[in-house]
Amino acid sequence: MAREWQQTRFPEFVLPDAVYYQSVWAVRDLYRMKNRIIELDEEISSGKCPPGVVSDVTKGYPFHKPTEKAAVEKMLLENRVDAIDGALRTVPEIYRSPVMESIINRKNPTGSLSKIWKIWKQRFLFNVAKNLSLI
Repeated sequence: MAREWQQTRFPEFVLPDAVYYQSVWAVRDLYRMKNRIIELDEEISSGKCPPGVVSDVTKGYPFHKPTEKAAVEKMLLENRVDAIDGALRTVPEIYRSPVMESIINRKNPTGSLSKIWKIWKQRFLFNVAKNLSLI
C-alpha cells in the first residue's frame, strides 16, 4: 500500500499530518456512512427501533432511548457526508473522479489526465478538514 503524501507546492493548503490523515480516512469512509444513513432511515421510518423503557418511579427520561440514539447517529453521519460532498463540489467536475479514486482506491489515475488532479486532491482534503471543523 502506498503512503499518502501531501502536495507542498501550495503551503496555504498543507495540513498537519494528523488532520490530513483524518480527512483521508473520513473520505474513505464515505460510502459506509451513506449506507448507514439509508439503514437508519429505514429503521426509523419502519418503526423497527424498539421503544424505550418507561418507569413511573424515576424522574426524567429512561436511560435506554433507541429512537433518539438512531436519530442522533443519523444526524451526525449526514453532517459528515454533507461536509465531504460540499468539499467535493469545490473540485472541477473533470477532476472529481480521479481525486476520489486516488483517495478511496489508493490508485493514481492513468491516461491523458494531467497531474493537476493532485493539486485538486490537496485542496479537496483541505476543504474536507475545514468543513469537518478539524482546522
